[in-house]
Amino acid sequence: MSRTIEFTEDTLILHLSGIVSAAALRRRVEIPYSQIKQVTVDDSKISMFQFRIGTSIADIREGRFLIGDRWCFISYENHKDVVSIELEQHEFGKVVFQTEDPVGTSNQIIEHLTKRPRS
Repeated sequence: MSRTIEFTEDTLILHLSGIVSAAALRRRVEIPYSQIKQVTVDDSKISMFQFRIGTSIADIREGRFLIGDRWCFISYENHKDVVSIELEQHEFGKVVFQTEDPVGTSNQIIEHLTKRPRS
């Protein structure tokens, strides 16, 4: 798949490659665990006419989308069962992406959040 997740000690990194990175106009999104408010697996259909910097063709959404008053990073070819990460104090209010195992990926992210030392 053109999207991979890297878990570092304090940051989740979404890596994009190939045509996905070209369509999204970005190769990676770094998300500090401290900025993650919530992780879910959702249906996240976004209008192809939503204001964006990136690509919106058929059900493909790649790039930055202005949803309400916040920028969100979206990367999927199918809007059903995508990982959705709500953020605070980040350049994106939300990051939504497709993986082969959305529930497993979501559980891994939550596991890293629970391992994180509290301030």
